[in-house]
Amino acid sequence: MTPFDLWRAGFELARLGVESHSVIWMRMMGMTGAWNTPFDESYRMMREKPQAFVEAAGRGVEAAMRGKTPPTVMLATVAPLNRDAAENRRRLADRGARKGMI
Repeated sequence: MTPFDLWRAGFELARLGVESHSVIWMRMMGMTGAWNTPFDESYRMMREKPQAFVEAAGRGVEAAMRGKTPPTVMLATVAPLNRDAAENRRRLADRGARKGMI
């Protein structure tokens, strides 16, 4: 384990924070009518959480049981969450703001 492993784990956690807050912002703006979100976005944001966290926990437990280092376990745990948050951010960003609202 090197200091760069710890740095990368911290970076990936920070990335998750930025991605998820971007998604939260666009979803909240969608609830106000200012962002162009699909009609079922509020259902989707509730439906996706259990599956994402089960996958993340499973990946982390698997890495830990294989004897990986703590930063590697953290990276394995956060990778599916980062992937899903980035997909949501891209999908919502592509829809853009409603015309005349922002």
